[in-house]
Amino acid sequence: MTPHKLTYHPGMTNEDYHALDAISPSRLKLLARSPLHFFDRYLAPDREPQETTAAMQLGTALHTAVLEPDLWSSTVAVPTQKWDRRKSADKAAAEAFELEAAGKIILAPDDAAKVQAMAASVRAHPAARFILAMDGARETTYTWSDEELWLACKTRPDFHTLDRRFVVDLKSTADASRDPFSKSIANYDYHVQTAWNLDALSAETFLTIAVESTRPYAVAVYPASPELIDAGRRRIRSAMETLADCIASGKWPGYGDQILDPIDLPHWNKD
Repeated sequence: MTPHKLTYHPGMTNEDYHALDAISPSRLKLLARSPLHFFDRYLAPDREPQETTAAMQLGTALHTAVLEPDLWSSTVAVPTQKWDRRKSADKAAAEAFELEAAGKIILAPDDAAKVQAMAASVRAHPAARFILAMDGARETTYTWSDEELWLACKTRPDFHTLDRRFVVDLKSTADASRDPFSKSIANYDYHVQTAWNLDALSAETFLTIAVESTRPYAVAVYPASPELIDAGRRRIRSAMETLADCIASGKWPGYGDQILDPIDLPHWNKD
């Protein structure tokens, strides 16, 4: 993936970024499931609006706590008490709080404390702290047009150094040790995001800061291997070519119109 011309969008919010009609790693991941799924979510005239999940809210809160802590109070609202909505007074108090916090992420006190603990663990990690203290840009939006297929593209890397020596991704995970996190990379297609951001910014090194979501909130910092990056690039090019073909033909296939090959048990269950 080689950008034709990279355009920087200073001050663009995360919401406005997601509203941009352009290709991103998350869209390519859905395209890998099937072009039909891609069309239904992003192009169908009657497509349903995408709801923000609790996991997505926690992820945004973590990014804010680690990368933009000065924006915490303007991004996240934490109630100081629990309300019993069966009681009129509590229900009214809860509704008043939600009205005042409109536009913010509302986190339960326990969730907010966990996010802050994860952020503190990242800041306490020597390598993560050193990298994130370098002169860099946080949560910045870039767009470009693919020079071969002329598809609009976008990205919003978590952090990159101004000299683009490093581009960094922050991930929460159940287990940040090497083998389990390697499986997470494969399961969630993180290698697609790796190659996408690395090439978009013409950066030298891609680093993932992985922080566990349970105590002791252990942190690991992994550089991406050349093999991982190449695998991501192959997935990107294949998906981009598929997307261009679908746009040109107007056909958005699902899993196939014919009877497929026989299905079997998964490899781990052959009894």
